[in-house]
Amino acid sequence: MRERRGPLGAAFLCLALLLAPAAWAQAAPQPAIDFAAELKAVEARLFLDPTDLQTQFTRGMLLAELGRYLEAADAFRRMLSQDPRLLRPRLELGRVLMLAKDYDGARYNFEQVLAHELPDGVRRTVLGVLSRIREELPSLTASIDIVFDSNANQATSVDEVEIDGVRYRLNADAREKSSTGVRVVLDGRVPIPNHSLWFVRGVVDHLEHDGKTLDFSYMQASAGRHFKFADHTFTVELGHHWARYQNERLYDGANWTLSDFRVLRPDLSMKLALSGMRLDYPAHPYRDGWQRVAAATFIYAAKPDSRWEMNLDYVDNGAKEDAYAFRLGQLGLRRVDEWGGGWITGVRVQAGQGRYQAPDPFFRETRRDTETRLEFDLLNRKLRIWKLSPRLHVGVIDRRSNIDFYAYRRGYMRLGLSGEF
Repeated sequence: MRERRGPLGAAFLCLALLLAPAAWAQAAPQPAIDFAAELKAVEARLFLDPTDLQTQFTRGMLLAELGRYLEAADAFRRMLSQDPRLLRPRLELGRVLMLAKDYDGARYNFEQVLAHELPDGVRRTVLGVLSRIREELPSLTASIDIVFDSNANQATSVDEVEIDGVRYRLNADAREKSSTGVRVVLDGRVPIPNHSLWFVRGVVDHLEHDGKTLDFSYMQASAGRHFKFADHTFTVELGHHWARYQNERLYDGANWTLSDFRVLRPDLSMKLALSGMRLDYPAHPYRDGWQRVAAATFIYAAKPDSRWEMNLDYVDNGAKEDAYAFRLGQLGLRRVDEWGGGWITGVRVQAGQGRYQAPDPFFRETRRDTETRLEFDLLNRKLRIWKLSPRLHVGVIDRRSNIDFYAYRRGYMRLGLSGEF
């Protein structure tokens, strides 16, 4: 398919986006034209030449007119599988995902649209749509993964440790354990009716291992408000959170977040956040305290078929006893690339360094850790199960410590479904 250029192309793009918001709230009215008959004719042509991009595009547009938005999305995805740099199919993919109320999928594609050179009107409209997705529309991220973890308890792999000059042999319960399990994550935000800048949010993260001795559950409920300014959005969020480990209460407490989001330029955005979580451990009161996090996240749509994501985090974890309080700095960088044939890869590297505030009560030495994490994920947007794509995610962690007992290596693999792309 040849990309449209010049005033005609710009007018089409502006019209497509400027008219879309009014239609996103409800299905498009049925037109007088017999789109079903046109679709049948187009599909007959496509049967003779399934690689013709113009015919594929026409089919996607007709499916959208008929209200078959998810089928239209798959048609545009097939075009991007052939050439992920195409503008029109990605623009229309974002639009039909909006109509299908898949706002998170639409957000990714509209962010990648901004890597193109766009007319000013189109660029402003895309930025406006992204603002609506972030601040005024409901959001739901859901995933279910089969998980294999070589060190599910994040324990040491050494057989012996030294305490006060005496060497002790560790029993099996204190060493690393491999496990297979299932992880379910739900993260949803719902705006308050008639007050769209107010919202409530809920998070559920449950990991269940085959032996059930390493099961972990986390829940969070909060409410907040967006404050929109000319060039940025400030958000306040307050709530409560709970965690359980091995089917027993681990910790709970209040949590709060202050964040500021701004677009630095059309293809580059930044989010600054300051958050606090109260951690009250009923079984381990010496760990009670506030954990405060300062974070910065950058998203850069470098090219239509690639993007960079970077995060900087500083964690100050307080505790009633200083031996369990620590400070941690982390830097993470992720690159996402879309390739021909529908393949999408993601590579992430993260490095962190932490130091505890007082000597360890057993080893009589102040603990210092460094951690390196490498992750890789792979999916093919042409493979679809229940309108989602299977995604393989693998990672390795190497934690080093001046105290051998806290050093470990860990490898993990997750296989699940994704609708992000």
